[in-house]
Amino acid sequence: MINRLTKINLVLCDDNTADLDVLRESVNEYINLRGLCGETVCFSSPEEVLRFSESNDESNVTVYLLDVIMSEFDGIELGQRIRERDKSSAVIYISNSREYSLDAFSVRAFSYLIKPFSREKLFSELDECLSRIEPAPQTLSIKTTDGTVLLELSKIIAVEYLNHRLIFHLVNGQKIESAYRRQPFDVQAEELMQTGAFLKVSASYLVYSRNIQGVKADEFVMRDGSQYKITRKYAAARQRYIDGEMLSHKM
Repeated sequence: MINRLTKINLVLCDDNTADLDVLRESVNEYINLRGLCGETVCFSSPEEVLRFSESNDESNVTVYLLDVIMSEFDGIELGQRIRERDKSSAVIYISNSREYSLDAFSVRAFSYLIKPFSREKLFSELDECLSRIEPAPQTLSIKTTDGTVLLELSKIIAVEYLNHRLIFHLVNGQKIESAYRRQPFDVQAEELMQTGAFLKVSASYLVYSRNIQGVKADEFVMRDGSQYKITRKYAAARQRYIDGEMLSHKM
């Protein structure tokens, strides 16, 4: 199951621009209400969708919302051609007619919505769809003095900055130390912060938010029992975590 920090592509295709605008507005509202790290990508041509699909990293979480009846070729054929290279992304069909609903099985479509439908119906379908998706583990390449280590983010408790090196404190109690780089912490940790999954709690520590087990007045308690103090300058990290948890429970 994905969570609010997982990056999601919601790809919309409808050659009726009015319908596409309405769908875009609804999907953007869904992303905002659920607090998702999502991007809406809109196309009015099936060929444009195929070009997107060809360049899209298959490890990304992607949901295609496709109109069925289009002038170039129909959404069923589009879905089949997407499936030739992308076996994992979800497909939701949207149509004025039930005529093609059985054909949708050939694409392993998640659902088939009949226009017009309410936003509540769309939101419910997206909730159910996203709840069934298992995203690929996020990984990080760490350059050490012995070579490059590929590490799953979920195994990280915290990241410490010491003597121009990053020290990764892991769930299993081990540590991985990066190679020396004469750069400040914020520069070395830029890739980590871009994931949206880390919180900076002090001048020299990040914690991995998905491994936080509890929150006290001025510290995070991690799943391994370790505790990381939240200094005054970074006190906003506590509220950001609490706000994120509240949004997650609303989904």
